[in-house]
Amino acid sequence: MEPHLEDVNINDVVNQTVTFLDNMARINNIKIETDLQPDLPIIAGDQAKLQQVFLNLINNAMDAIGKDGRVQVRTGSRNAHITVDVQDNGPGIPKDLQRKIFDPFFTTKQTGKGTGLGLWICFDIVRNMGGTIKLESTEGGGSTFSVALPVVPPQKK
Repeated sequence: MEPHLEDVNINDVVNQTVTFLDNMARINNIKIETDLQPDLPIIAGDQAKLQQVFLNLINNAMDAIGKDGRVQVRTGSRNAHITVDVQDNGPGIPKDLQRKIFDPFFTTKQTGKGTGLGLWICFDIVRNMGGTIKLESTEGGGSTFSVALPVVPPQKK
């Protein structure tokens, strides 16, 4: 589906998403920390779809940790893009599985715990907005998913 473009404040979307997941994090003794760059430009984007991306990435990070850990969400800007990094201190993803992580129906979760569609959907949403999503992970050292979205100024109203 084509994204529905509206004025989007990425920091607001991240804060809303973190608030939504705060209770689940607290129950599992997972701290969600944010480091949000102030004064990021408002972009033309699909807020609901971006929230779906961030919700999935943060939720996956918490699933990977299980209990007693930390997820950090950072926003910034680089090369005419807004960046959002979701980093966890979970077990990391084995090197041989990393190249498959965005494939449809691929999952590292136990049977019945995931469909393998979440990251594929995230990849598709970000790509349709002209952005990129990538993974950096060290087995035993956590994972970082990095989203880069082009700074597309909102249309004049």
